[in-house]
Amino acid sequence: MHAEEIKAALRMKGMTQARLADQLGVARATVSMVISGASHSARIQQAVADVLELSQNEIWPERVRIRRTQEQIDRDRAMARDVA
Repeated sequence: MHAEEIKAALRMKGMTQARLADQLGVARATVSMVISGASHSARIQQAVADVLELSQNEIWPERVRIRRTQEQIDRDRAMARDVA
């Protein structure tokens, strides 16, 4: 979604960037920068997604990162220890 679409969707849900920032305890500019793509914050992105009742991937498909599960991390660490 384009930043303006995200802002409009937030307003349609009765949420402003300022109110969201206050709820999260961050600067209003920080929320704006995350929405526009100038900055990244998983916590703010998730808060926006929660308000919009969409997934982060639906809002910011270009930002999706594949994260390893704890099981994968533990397995990779064990393999690294075995090699060392």
